[in-house]
Formats: sequence, C-alpha cells, structure tokens
Amino acid sequence: MNEQLDELKRFRQQLIRFDMALRRSMNELQKSHDRVAPLWRDDMRKDYDRQWTPLLEMLQHYDKHDGPRYVEFLSIKIFALERYLSGR
Repeated sequence: MNEQLDELKRFRQQLIRFDMALRRSMNELQKSHDRVAPLWRDDMRKDYDRQWTPLLEMLQHYDKHDGPRYVEFLSIKIFALERYLSGR
C-alpha cells in the first residue's frame, strides 16, 4: 500500500506541473493571438476561429474547473490512504 501512496503523490505532483505548464502555454498563446488579431481579418481567420474557439473553451474549462477538481480528488484519496496506513 505504501507504493500506491507514493504513486498517488507522484501522479498528483505531475498533474499539478502539467496544469501549470498548460496555463503558461495558454497565456503565451493568448498573447500571440492578441498581437496578431488586429492584423489578421480575412476569411482564413474566420475559419481558424471556428476551429480554435471550441478547443480554447475546453482548455479554459479544464484549467478553471476540471484540473483543480482532479487535484482535489487525488488529495482526498492521499489523505484517506495516509490515515488508513497510519492506523488513525
């Protein structure tokens, strides 16, 4: 069981690092979009936006809702497993 606890902790840390990296990448991409937006106003941009917007919304939802919930879920499981292993 100690191995499972260690794996859960490692996975939670990896998930936290992933979430942070995703957030940084999204911020950088948004800055790039903001720089090009005033210049790019043709039909190709409209097509790009139709494809990009749903993906952006899913990423934002993950960043604000799903990601934190997964980390919280893992934290609760880790806490429960630590209590079980310590006999409390």
